[in-house]
Amino acid sequence: MPALAEYRTRALLEREGVPLVPGSVLRGLPETTPAFPVFLKAQIPGATSRKKAGLVRRIDSAPDLAANLDELLSREGCECVLMTSGVDIERELYCAVVFDGGSSSDMPGGRVLFSESGGSGIESRAGSLVEMRFPLSKPPSKEEILKVLPSGGWSDGVAGILAGMVGTFLKYRLLVLEANPVAILRDGRALVVDCRAEFESRAVRKGEEELFGTGGASSSDSTRIERAVEAINRDDPAGTAFFRQNRAARPAGATAVATNLCGGGGKMLWEMATGGREDIFPLNESDTSGGLSAFKSYRFLRAVLGQEEADLLFFTGSGMAFQSQLHIAAAIWKALRESPRVVPFMVRFGGTDEDKARALFERVSPTLRAPVRTYPSEVFPNAMVDDIAGFLASAGKVEATGPEDSHRSSEPAFEIEVPPGRFHIDGALCAECHDRPCLASCPTKFLAWEEGSGPRPGGTGRCIGCLMCEAVCRLDGRAGLFIELGIPEVE
Repeated sequence: MPALAEYRTRALLEREGVPLVPGSVLRGLPETTPAFPVFLKAQIPGATSRKKAGLVRRIDSAPDLAANLDELLSREGCECVLMTSGVDIERELYCAVVFDGGSSSDMPGGRVLFSESGGSGIESRAGSLVEMRFPLSKPPSKEEILKVLPSGGWSDGVAGILAGMVGTFLKYRLLVLEANPVAILRDGRALVVDCRAEFESRAVRKGEEELFGTGGASSSDSTRIERAVEAINRDDPAGTAFFRQNRAARPAGATAVATNLCGGGGKMLWEMATGGREDIFPLNESDTSGGLSAFKSYRFLRAVLGQEEADLLFFTGSGMAFQSQLHIAAAIWKALRESPRVVPFMVRFGGTDEDKARALFERVSPTLRAPVRTYPSEVFPNAMVDDIAGFLASAGKVEATGPEDSHRSSEPAFEIEVPPGRFHIDGALCAECHDRPCLASCPTKFLAWEEGSGPRPGGTGRCIGCLMCEAVCRLDGRAGLFIELGIPEVE
């Protein structure tokens, strides 16, 4: 787990409004002479026992500032020097938020930690810590944190700091966020004096590289699949599909996992569950949110499956009420049928119609080209991650076979623009169908029956791209309806 230099940790906390001792980053002498005393802190990521190593120094004069600043900047690995103001401290406290990996029965979450005794030697006072565990999907408010803190004139200010730390921890997917000490000043204010963070480099999102100092891929060196996802978003802007391939080297013996994670919660739980593990190598970051249609979900999943190194596909569903898991299940089924890539698949449905989604997969799993294991929403991603090795061992070697043939005519019977899709209808097969399940399955009544031709637009609603008509046609009809969904730059 990489450690974040203090000045970078401060920048994250500042964005969430956490009050800090005034400070500035120096890479040379400041333009104006500061009010002494000040403290200089060499910013070397991962450095420990900084005061003992001479990396933290009190400065009382301009000549001392110049001499010590040059010497600290010359230290190996020093990115810069943080200069903070001296403050009148009455007492020192300890505050932290850390990741809790959970267990097979407990969802991964976070823990708020607090001690009335801060500063050096906090490890020896671990027994005095106040702890508050919380689920990642429901962080505690300032008021809830205040209830577990000891009472004191400083309690409200410290609860505010801890609430801001929880927000920072979640927003940037940190593993550890520590403020030690938090100073209670003689005027009653609470300020963070020193802070540190640890993070998982694979959890750094595109656009955050400068904050974390990790560097990242520019648009000019984006991968073929990343460009495909960008094109998918342009063609169908409803909802957001985020995809970024892992540039790191795959550890020897690690299982390469392609992911399709729905919603920030699913993405965070995956990152927390796999952070620091050497046996799991995520091939990509992913996050789909904002109510994607099944059409777009299919396209995105096909892009994810375009990663040839994948040993496994891992999917977690969204808990959003407006995003039907049954429609997503139809998209997944279609992608698994039509993708040239064949890999074992683990899926967790969570949200509206999750029971129907699991029932669909229980019905179609025997027909798929690779093993599938489904999970209810009560089983959390960390437990799924622990199952990966056993599942792949039981799956055995998957034989590569071609994608399933479709009843695709040379020209579509009709097209829709939003979301984009081309409907192919085999009139001869539809003529043999008496139950017409495609009509009953359409939630908006977009389809109407045209004698001699089969389903056509003409109902009362518009197509929302749910894929249910195609799914039930294959399951309960004559398989005469096929929806063509183009995949830019992947096929």
